[in-house]
Amino acid sequence: VVLEKANNHILTDVDGKEYIDLITQFAVMNFGYSHPKIVQAVVDQVQKLPLVNTGYINPLYARFAERITAKFGFDSIATMLSGSEAVDAAIKTARKWAYVKKGIPADEAWVLTTDRCYHGITLTTMSLSNVIADNFGKHLPHVGPFAPTSKKLIEYGDLDVLRETFSRDGHRIAAFMIEPIQGLSGTRIPPPGYLHAVQQLCHAHRILFIVDEVQTGYGRTGTDLAYQHEPLVQPDLVTLGKAVTGGMYPMSVVMGKAHVMDVLTKYEIASTFGGSPVACAAALAALDVLEDEGIAARAQRLGGVLAAVLEEARASGWVVEHRGVGRGLFQTLVLDESRPGVSARRVAALAALRGVLVGCGGDRLRFSPPLTIPEEDLVRAARVVVRAIADVEGLGEFPGSEYLN
Repeated sequence: VVLEKANNHILTDVDGKEYIDLITQFAVMNFGYSHPKIVQAVVDQVQKLPLVNTGYINPLYARFAERITAKFGFDSIATMLSGSEAVDAAIKTARKWAYVKKGIPADEAWVLTTDRCYHGITLTTMSLSNVIADNFGKHLPHVGPFAPTSKKLIEYGDLDVLRETFSRDGHRIAAFMIEPIQGLSGTRIPPPGYLHAVQQLCHAHRILFIVDEVQTGYGRTGTDLAYQHEPLVQPDLVTLGKAVTGGMYPMSVVMGKAHVMDVLTKYEIASTFGGSPVACAAALAALDVLEDEGIAARAQRLGGVLAAVLEEARASGWVVEHRGVGRGLFQTLVLDESRPGVSARRVAALAALRGVLVGCGGDRLRFSPPLTIPEEDLVRAARVVVRAIADVEGLGEFPGSEYLN
């Protein structure tokens, strides 16, 4: 699919065919494509002053920093361009905190994660997962989902190995990083109370609690940030990206508490374009949209609508699991691919032929539409996917059936 233009939730390819978008570039366009308020803010700022780099002061950066920290209860921020860079910056910050404040000996601080996590694909962020690409040379040491001493895998949602690991190795662990809902691995939601229990364990062992909200933030899961589904959770550091500027300009953010962020000095976390006036103008406008249009509440309501339609797919016999119910417009269907002709990729290709773009990965179909999508188009698009699931087994080859993008 070669895309040329878009409006809110409708994408148009180079041949003029229109598609309802149920992917949003993987949870980037939360406010739809080219939201007029964000577009206007960007245009105005581009004409006024497009760039102020790290050597000078950008007043919009100060406004954005003040507003977002006040909104979410943090003390300061640092900005970059991508989610991977935000995660990298969080790891850098946690390491320095560990050496300067916790007193871990040089080069011995660990940053732990969980199985099947996704925090990016740079050399640093790939190292955080238990699924690591080959042939890229040595990865970052002392990070990832394996306990330093026992080498046990720290599984997402399980506290036993985490508790054991903190008890044995807590003196050399700088931070524990987690997605409040795992995205790439298929909308995996932890058990109720898990995030708060993790936070308590981190506090007990003086370990920083880092939450990666790059995919789940800005209303996607029915709350402004996904960790807010659990009361009393307040991380030490939070990473944001994707929807921060409404998809209009690259920017990512690390928000943190003063006791952590204050270890940083000038230029230790910096990027030439990371906090540009254009990015900050877009980010301020995106916050306006998030709040003024009640985006999170809308996502939660429409999530119920989407879930009800997707449940109809169970009649096909190919749906094994429906994940993300109750978490806004961030849902996944897991398919039984044991029968010839039935696969998530073929379903996605068939849906595209019928005018709907849905995400696919492994045996999963992913649904993360714009949070501004009209209800009637959400229902119509979801029914196209449900029909494609029912039809795909009986079809032979069709355009895209063997290869999709």
